[in-house]
Amino acid sequence: MGQLQNKYESATEWRDAAMSRPNGVGNAEAEQRRSQADVHNHLHHVIDPDVLVDQQLYILGKMGMEEYQAYLLFKHGKSG
Repeated sequence: MGQLQNKYESATEWRDAAMSRPNGVGNAEAEQRRSQADVHNHLHHVIDPDVLVDQQLYILGKMGMEEYQAYLLFKHGKSG
């Protein structure tokens, strides 16, 4: 995962690059992911616009789960 974060200077740069990629999943899969995120967000009172934007990276398949997790760790400054 370290090689992914080393490619970008900032989380914003990484997110912008990922959002410029084509969607990596079809509409049905994106809708399923969106529904799951909506349930999670409702249960956990997630309303932060930045978090909601980040969720789109996975919902739309702009990032796979491994890259998405690496991105979040990089963004929030956590290591290992």
